Amino acid sequence: MLAVTKPVQTALGRCDAWQLRLDKFSFERDDDATAKTESLKDVLACYTERSVGHLSHVCRSKNRFIESLKRHHGTRFGIVELFAESRLLLHLGRASVLENVGLCADRTTGLPLIPGTSLKGVLSTWACWEANQKPDGSFNEGATFVQHRRQFSKDFARRVFGDDSQDGSEHAGDIIFVGGFPATPPNLGLDIVNPHHEPDGRDKTNLTPNVFLCVEPGITKWHFVFYVRPGARDAAKLLQVASDWITEALTQIGIGAKTAAGYGRFRQPNETDKAAQAREVEKTKAAEAAAAEQAKVAAEKTKQQAAAQASLMIDYPNPATFRNKVIDKLNPGQLDRLQPEIVALQKPENAAQCEELKKLLASKDYKDIRKRLRDKPWFPKEWLPPQ
Repeated sequence: MLAVTKPVQTALGRCDAWQLRLDKFSFERDDDATAKTESLKDVLACYTERSVGHLSHVCRSKNRFIESLKRHHGTRFGIVELFAESRLLLHLGRASVLENVGLCADRTTGLPLIPGTSLKGVLSTWACWEANQKPDGSFNEGATFVQHRRQFSKDFARRVFGDDSQDGSEHAGDIIFVGGFPATPPNLGLDIVNPHHEPDGRDKTNLTPNVFLCVEPGITKWHFVFYVRPGARDAAKLLQVASDWITEALTQIGIGAKTAAGYGRFRQPNETDKAAQAREVEKTKAAEAAAAEQAKVAAEKTKQQAAAQASLMIDYPNPATFRNKVIDKLNPGQLDRLQPEIVALQKPENAAQCEELKKLLASKDYKDIRKRLRDKPWFPKEWLPPQ
């Protein structure tokens, strides 16, 4: 067992990345049977309290990416929108200091997602089953199963998934599966499984629940994105087949781990989902508008503070001060009293007043003053017009 050191605890206090906390900073402590549970509770709290706000921006960015794909691929682009019907477990074997607790998430942002490879694998199995299903609902078995699979592969399955010949693949599939992405940050939760047997096969005398993370079902809409390779024929038919397979496979068998127990199932959107999603969209828009207004107010406040700070640094805050300190001294009797003001006029904050002095000295009314200033070693000659 590993003990959490004080430096690590300090780092955890500043860590907003739930996936980093899960993979690197979750430790089992002091042989405590509940240590794993407590670590996962900390991860869940980090996700709920710190990461979700950031992930809202990530979801909006991902939605813009999907729209960009749609514009780029046009009629070759496909998307299926589904809602999670049950808890989702994917990538339980993710590398982590704790065993069987992981979720599939974007490595950089921490957004829970479904990789395109996982989606393609589920559809490959579904296509195989579909090819072997008899009219009465039963399935071919044994050699007949393989024969029907190969026969079906000559049609759209081979086009969609690519060649799987034993002699070596000749071509890739015509469909690119990008993956499944939540439209808004999904809720995470904790679930348990109770192992009933010891590693050596004996029955357990004391059942110790094994806790793991999962994506909770709810009103979160998922986008399953795919597109047809450029140049592929029958693009519309390929898109329709892939769309039907995604809908059928994810609503009937699910995706990820423990699908036999009902995990990983999705449903097509119903009226309740649509209404809830519309409320979420309005809520998001209102939050964005409020944030934009706050940012605008903060920017204006910062601007005013900067202006106030700048005014404090100016040596001549108003025309009267400038006239009293500088212009009134442009006469033969007080010219030497102008010397202390030279340093102030050279400051960047007083650039406007310095330019005003230059224009004044260039006028014909100050011809005699210009002549006298050229003889003053302390006066910058570049402020005077050329003779």
